[in-house]
Amino acid sequence: MKNILFVLFVLFCSVSYSQKKVSADVEIKQVVKGKVVTIKKAIYYQSSGKLLVHFTVPEEYFVITNSFGETKTYIPSRNEVAIFNDPYFSSENELLYYFLSNKMDDLGLKDLGFTVVSTKMDGKTLVKTYSSNKKEYQNVKVEMAYENHLPVFCAYFNKKGEIMRKIYYSNYVYYPQFVMPSRITEISYNSPTDSIVKREIYSNIQLDVNNALFDYEVPASAKLVEMPKKPKK
Repeated sequence: MKNILFVLFVLFCSVSYSQKKVSADVEIKQVVKGKVVTIKKAIYYQSSGKLLVHFTVPEEYFVITNSFGETKTYIPSRNEVAIFNDPYFSSENELLYYFLSNKMDDLGLKDLGFTVVSTKMDGKTLVKTYSSNKKEYQNVKVEMAYENHLPVFCAYFNKKGEIMRKIYYSNYVYYPQFVMPSRITEISYNSPTDSIVKREIYSNIQLDVNNALFDYEVPASAKLVEMPKKPKK
């Protein structure tokens, strides 16, 4: 019965999301070599693929992008804008996109050429192992763990079987149209003795609330520069 209800929920989400605007506040704390860096931003995502990210801490700037990676980065204090095209900045790489578009099963791994090569049960936890035939990922193995059909953990391994990155998804919040984790903790291992810990907290998640930032555009008077100095995504 639970499986049937979950399938119905996913179907409802995939139909409903197509007309939605979603916004959220995000606080990121990153620990690098014992130092804590705090980043604050607000994200405004539309089902058309337009994504606006308004960074406020440590510096104010805007990133406007779409599903193709066509991106504008605007720094108000200098009235400068950079325009570039990079798939890395695609709005489809934003966490909200995966959960709104019913891609929470693999969180975008399929788009990178990854396929499931094995599955197993560890108690009540389902563990899937992914690999890819793409050249840039052929030496990478990914394991993703699920509880109650939702991803709770993901690990990336190199060709030696060493963990390169671990991601924990927790504090899920439920809405009539979708469900998503409000806390993401990521640990990246640069070496056996060096790691970077990043925690993202999502709050004030709103659906279809009118906000002028959904329609924000870079001022026509902005000076065009070659590249943004601090593009963050």
